[in-house]
Amino acid sequence: MRSRAALLTTLALGVVAGAVVAQPRPAPRAWVTDRAPSHVIFPTQSIPLRFDHARHLRLAGVTCERCHATAASSQRASDRLIPPESSCAPCHAIDRARPEGTSSAGAPATRCDACHVGWSAESPLRVARVQIPPPNLRFSHARHVGLGARCVDCHASATTSALATRLELPRMEGCLSCHRAGGAPDRCATCHLTQPDGVLQTRFAEGWMNPPTSLPDLHHDADFWVNHRFVAARDASRCATCHRDDDCAACHDGRVRDRRTHPNDYVTQHVSDARMNADRCGSCHRAATFCAACHQRIGVSMTRARGARHGRFHPASRCGCSPP
Repeated sequence: MRSRAALLTTLALGVVAGAVVAQPRPAPRAWVTDRAPSHVIFPTQSIPLRFDHARHLRLAGVTCERCHATAASSQRASDRLIPPESSCAPCHAIDRARPEGTSSAGAPATRCDACHVGWSAESPLRVARVQIPPPNLRFSHARHVGLGARCVDCHASATTSALATRLELPRMEGCLSCHRAGGAPDRCATCHLTQPDGVLQTRFAEGWMNPPTSLPDLHHDADFWVNHRFVAARDASRCATCHRDDDCAACHDGRVRDRRTHPNDYVTQHVSDARMNADRCGSCHRAATFCAACHQRIGVSMTRARGARHGRFHPASRCGCSPP
């Protein structure tokens, strides 16, 4: 495990080296996989609208930039980029005084319920609002546009979708096609939020941020509790991106063990572990002190501590035997 000073030095050097530099633009690609975007990074949205992106983009003169005009100058991931009603007005003759107005054949719809799910003349004020929580990321559309990136480079699937939702947002694999060694900055803190000391923030109201399966050895699955020592042995600096030294000490101090290591009723189960994996037990416990002292107290050792109660290896049975 690296020292705290070494960790802070590495993080500081990473900040200095983190300036975005111009990179060749990748070929457009839809970042659609079987894995949906993380709900922790992109929280659940509510978009009660009727809108067909693919249909609109087939119309003459309609482009991403026409409706999302503020995206090119957006500096923060939390900026609201949903088009305002005024961006629809050039095509849709919206008249709030005539919410049920009809349009001529072939003309764009003008009724409120053509776009707003749930609208009715009886309850015009009960239309659900669009809810798009800010993503837990650092991101500047303006910086990427300035480097030559186009909307379809990251949102290609929106061009063939009806209502675009969080499912059309980029996956991390797509970002890493540019953000890699020798390319755009590949430090995690380039995009992910950090705490004051530079360690990544991994706990949010939406849940815990877990590295994706596409990052070798870093996804925290069910086996990671057992296998993480191999990852730490190869390169502890990767662990230090999200974990502090005291995170490790909380388990490796030999006093407190997580239930994933010692499950409930482990006292009656630890015999087999001790016989087959004594070296693992020895990483925290000393047989001459910890094990012997406990065995003496309960009377299952060759010698018994003064005042210890008698213990036995086997419960009472029907064979007629009795404990000595």
